[in-house]
Amino acid sequence: METGPGAERHSDDELASALEREVARITSAIPVVGTAAVPGAEPEPESEPEPDAEEDGDWIGPPTQAISFEDLPVRRQMEGPQPTFSAWVGAAARPVPSPQPERPAPAPPSRAEPLSFVPPELALRDSQPLPLLAEGPEPEPETEHEPEPEPAAGPAPPVVPRIALAPALPDLPGTGPVVTHELGPIDATSARIDTDLHDDADDVHSTAPSPVASPRVALDETVLSGAEPVPAPLFEPEEADLEPSAVDRRVGRAARMFWLWFAGTSSLISIGVGATLFTLGLSLRQLLVATLVGVALSFLPLGLGTLAGKWSGQPTMVVSRATFGLRGNAIPAILALLTKLFWGAVLLWLAGTAAGSLAVSWGGAADRATPTAVALLAAILIAGLVAYFGYALVARVQLLLTIASAALISVMIAGTWRHVDLVRALAVPDALWTHVVTGAVLVFSYLGLAWAMSSAEVARYQRPTSSGGAAMLWATFGAGVPPFVLVSYGGLLAASHPGLADRLASDPVSGFVALGLPGWFPVPLLLAVGLSLISALVLTMYSAGFTLDALGVRLGRRWSTVVAGGPIALAGIVLALTVTDLDSVIRGVPTALSVPVAAWTGLFAAETMLRERRFHQPSLLATGGVYPDWRWVNLGMLFVASAVGLGLVSSDLPWLAWEGYLFRLLGIDPEAGIGTSNIGVVVALVLGLVTPLVAGIPAVRRQERGVA
Repeated sequence: METGPGAERHSDDELASALEREVARITSAIPVVGTAAVPGAEPEPESEPEPDAEEDGDWIGPPTQAISFEDLPVRRQMEGPQPTFSAWVGAAARPVPSPQPERPAPAPPSRAEPLSFVPPELALRDSQPLPLLAEGPEPEPETEHEPEPEPAAGPAPPVVPRIALAPALPDLPGTGPVVTHELGPIDATSARIDTDLHDDADDVHSTAPSPVASPRVALDETVLSGAEPVPAPLFEPEEADLEPSAVDRRVGRAARMFWLWFAGTSSLISIGVGATLFTLGLSLRQLLVATLVGVALSFLPLGLGTLAGKWSGQPTMVVSRATFGLRGNAIPAILALLTKLFWGAVLLWLAGTAAGSLAVSWGGAADRATPTAVALLAAILIAGLVAYFGYALVARVQLLLTIASAALISVMIAGTWRHVDLVRALAVPDALWTHVVTGAVLVFSYLGLAWAMSSAEVARYQRPTSSGGAAMLWATFGAGVPPFVLVSYGGLLAASHPGLADRLASDPVSGFVALGLPGWFPVPLLLAVGLSLISALVLTMYSAGFTLDALGVRLGRRWSTVVAGGPIALAGIVLALTVTDLDSVIRGVPTALSVPVAAWTGLFAAETMLRERRFHQPSLLATGGVYPDWRWVNLGMLFVASAVGLGLVSSDLPWLAWEGYLFRLLGIDPEAGIGTSNIGVVVALVLGLVTPLVAGIPAVRRQERGVA
């Protein structure tokens, strides 16, 4: 085109038309992938689609060919993680029989024609399958060979793409049309298909890459995704405090509850409790009945506390907030802290005095002061260190101490069995059966109520998939068997040697030495006493740290444990300097503390049994959730049941002489008969159990509706 001054000028429309013709000429010379013209075939005239059919959305044009991975020149490599898909894709992958006769598969195309190069009349509309355009002619079915006519002279017919229509697949119930690919053979069994969802993942069982069925879980159940949970390092301090324990650290099985409790309750001091029961005047069979009843009653606080800890993964005094309110629970928390400090001091004192008595009896020390002080210091340091690191080290130490305690108890019983006189023990006459109540309450207070407010702490790392009922049984079995054996054996020794009964009741270690044991016996005896006491002290200090934080101190579990160890050490030293009689310790203050603890146990246990849903963990940690700040009915009954119970117990300690005031109002002698039975502990427990059953069900259901 000339561009000089005298050149011919054209309008924009003329230039655009010329450019369009030039582009059409160039593009027509480019070979388009499609079907080659069949020699001798008449070209198909182009026809415009009917307007009516186009408006109705019907497909007008040559048939199309469905996309398939089988059509690609190179098969797809299954490398790396494959994308997931719904189960109905796998179910729809079953080949659908075609009514048309089988035809040879066309040659695989080298590439797909871009949509921009497809003529407008053949372009796809919405929701139509994407076609692949084949190169070359479509092979015809094999027939008898006939000579092909010579091609007529003239211009070659234009190349027209051939497009095959995708075969229609049946729709699944509740779904639209599904385009599938061949995934392999499907082996679905109708018997294994349930009817809960039409596309449920567990409805597909085949060798094809279908989804893997997953187990049903409750809506409020925590599910661990990924690998198995792993235990925390032994010497890495536990970080979990009042919040739920981490799911990936919950490695405990139900059987673990056995050794967590066995070591702490297998102290030979229980022999002194059996001797104390004998001094109450019980015969051997009455003593066994009282011990069995006391151990059986201990199932209630230990078992249900274990279940609550497994459900929530939180300490006892945090779970208790659901029963007494987030602010109202401060009163039970103070009671729990006082109880743990007292029993921790008693355990520390027992460890010190046992070491001092054994050192003097063995001839290793001139007086008790030095060995007692050394034992006190060693016990508090060892127990405090283990409790500081937390659950992982506590569980491992408890396992080792359980094995050692079981072996040492067997050695102790075997070494002293020759001193048992069954004929003489069975000849002891029965006492009043009201004394059996006294003995059962004593065992219940010494075992169940002493640990009632600590049971959830050692259960919060149970596996979510473990059985709650099995955990309850293992915990009660581990905590109840050693005391039952040792208390019964202590009563048997006392009944066999009535002259040694008082000595065994006041100082079990010196009573053992008085039996005339071999020279090597003090070493296993010291280990049997000391290791079990340290084990119980570890659990007490570990639980006291959580209780201190639950009161709002919030120093963190580690430092709260250290802070709680100070008062325990101080009280243990005071007891070592002022008290020398075990009998006065286990029959005075423990009974007074057991009454309000029994009332708390009844209220907490009854509400736990009433719950149909698990605890809402976030609402236990902050106000404004499903749990109110105050549960006035339960708090009021805690005070009422405690007041009634303290009026129905008695104590020989002067500063507890006011106990038993209801006996005196009723004209009953607190020093004889039913007055010495300490029935007030059982009364407080029953009042606590009845209150939620009568007046607490609506409140519990409101909490559960709030969670839902």
